Amino acid sequence: MNNKTLLFVVLSLVFGVTAVYLAQNWLKSNTKEEVVTSSGTVITMATEVPLGAILQRKHLSLTSVPEALIPKGAVVDLAEAEGKVVKQKLYPGEVLRSERLTAKGEGSTLASLITPTMRAVTIRVNDVVGVAGFLLPGNRVDIINIFKSSGIKTDIVLSNVKILAIDQRASNDENKPVLVRAVTLELSLDQAEILMIAKSRGSLQLALRNPNDKAVIELAEVEEADIRKEKEVKPLLVQSVMRSEPKNTDKILLLKGMKEQEIKVNN
Repeated sequence: MNNKTLLFVVLSLVFGVTAVYLAQNWLKSNTKEEVVTSSGTVITMATEVPLGAILQRKHLSLTSVPEALIPKGAVVDLAEAEGKVVKQKLYPGEVLRSERLTAKGEGSTLASLITPTMRAVTIRVNDVVGVAGFLLPGNRVDIINIFKSSGIKTDIVLSNVKILAIDQRASNDENKPVLVRAVTLELSLDQAEILMIAKSRGSLQLALRNPNDKAVIELAEVEEADIRKEKEVKPLLVQSVMRSEPKNTDKILLLKGMKEQEIKVNN
């Protein structure tokens, strides 16, 4: 082997090694490295569950998701969900959250849906007061008091009040107008007292709010002293008095209200 041949062999090896090195660097710089992230398990809904239902194992599913995507308050254990009462309608695939559940109470389902420190108060309504049947559980209303005081007056006595139930239904599955006879509201004790006083003072009217309307309304002050008591009207009494007069003539004194009328009676 002469010198020229040896030189070509050496240069070929150098160029080959250099090409392999550059190719490896190019591949590394243009290939995305796989990012390994930890995952966790959450409870998701396997079926649609209406408001007020009690969760069972068949309603639930275990789903693995990256820990970074697990929302705050998500339920991660089946034991935390089974037997709980649903406070809002749940849909398939939805991640179950603790704030949508409440513990099963000893009373009715409605009692379990009431927020702590709040009370359920029912008022009688008709097609007008009940907004022509468009009220549904979960809606919010303002309450207007209509009364007579030197003419007809109106006061907004309560605002942004949640409807718990209509008649005996606490579910809003049917999204169509239904004429009802009673509406159950979620109120604090102070609000319940104001509502009862306003009801005694006059009639009530419900005003349906847009669910996105968070406006704060100035409320009228309602006190027990504001109730206008109807005056008792005593019936007019008709009294007759018999008295003797000379000439064998009797007179009957007829009292009508504040007027007297004498009637002569001949024997």
